[in-house]
Amino acid sequence: MNDREPTTIAVAFDAFYRREFDGQVRRAWLMLGDEQLAIDAVSTAFVRVYERWNSLESPGPYLNRTVLNGCRDAARRRARRRRLIERIRPVEATVDQPDELCELLLRLPFRQRAVVVLRHYVGMTEAEISAALDIPAGSVGPTLHRAHARLREVLS
Repeated sequence: MNDREPTTIAVAFDAFYRREFDGQVRRAWLMLGDEQLAIDAVSTAFVRVYERWNSLESPGPYLNRTVLNGCRDAARRRARRRRLIERIRPVEATVDQPDELCELLLRLPFRQRAVVVLRHYVGMTEAEISAALDIPAGSVGPTLHRAHARLREVLS
């Protein structure tokens, strides 16, 4: 065999890639609403599949999970970027004194503060907060409850 002949692995992966790529990009595009982000997520997923090709018994499900995780990561990055842009936009009216609400929130541990801000200021659902903070969905409600209790203590 010379250097120009494709290996069996390369042939098998190439066939898999050709069969799956377009459908995966469509699926990712539906999740992200952005073609370039979808192509990036799918391309990255295919790199990961190729790296593990010899150890994967069934590459299809692994590719599906990897594309889904890539879309989730892209959506998180986009949401973080959007929130950051909102935060750094200039405020029309400036306040000379420190914001009392900000001072109260700073008394909370970061996780509680983040949950309060994401729920009440950003308006996220518990599932969205769970995804944004990468914490179990079942932790969001109790964390929010503890934060409210702490704020009540501080205010009384």
